[in-house]
Amino acid sequence: MLILYLVTILFDCLHAVYFDDYDHHPKARGAPSTDDIEFEPVMTLTKDKEKLLTMKNIDCDNFAEYARNCTNDAASVYNSVKKSPPMPGQVYDWCKAIRHLTNCAIDWNSDCKDVTDSHFNEESIRGHMHVVNNICNDEAFLSRYDELPGCIEGSAEAWEKCYAFFKAAVDEQKNTTHEWTHFETHFFMCCARAKFRRCTADALFDIPKVCPYEQAVTLQQFSAIVSEGDVFQNCDINVMYDKCPGGDPRPTGKSLSKLMNQQSHSTSLSSESRVGVILLIFYFVCGLIK
Repeated sequence: MLILYLVTILFDCLHAVYFDDYDHHPKARGAPSTDDIEFEPVMTLTKDKEKLLTMKNIDCDNFAEYARNCTNDAASVYNSVKKSPPMPGQVYDWCKAIRHLTNCAIDWNSDCKDVTDSHFNEESIRGHMHVVNNICNDEAFLSRYDELPGCIEGSAEAWEKCYAFFKAAVDEQKNTTHEWTHFETHFFMCCARAKFRRCTADALFDIPKVCPYEQAVTLQQFSAIVSEGDVFQNCDINVMYDKCPGGDPRPTGKSLSKLMNQQSHSTSLSSESRVGVILLIFYFVCGLIK
């Protein structure tokens, strides 16, 4: 079965490399129970005509106030001064806040698009939806995430440092232009994303007493998904990583070999976790290996 997973994922990698077939609409993998969802589930990017007839009472002349109110509402659900991953007991509140911000943005873009030039960036909305689909709606992932309190707490400082540099680099590009897919902006954002993944991987897999191997894999998967949410672009093709500021951020073949060897010697790994390790490895292999 594992061989089948390897072959399938490798085929997907090769398909992406040779055909540039990148899916910008990730699929949901199930949903949390209704008791866990305070806000309505994330909608599609545009409303249908029937929903447009029941628009919310939005003052389309005041974008700044609307955005501020959305942020305040989300903060009332999940508000943390720390940028590290949420503790397992807080992850559903974290997800509720993301859902709310996403729905706020979709509401504005749908209801106010004909009366104002102010709008939320749709790439950013898709990035938020990607995080919701691949973390918040994935019960299998959330069940593994429940085991991470010690790993999250022990790696919080290092993870926050990685994210702070990543966020600053990405925001610098986003605040410079609205054309986030412009080749130069795309290049710098992809460099920042790859550097963040390398940074978190180096931190998490270097503290086995704090983050046992399986837990490090899960938290690194979380890191990768979050980075895709912030930079929701295809960074696997035609990115000259060797030209990135500060040097090539991709993991070396030696680093990946170490990961493979450690996995092969970890006979206690569950079959589900082994699949997670394989997926993590191919996260790097698909366009990110030197």
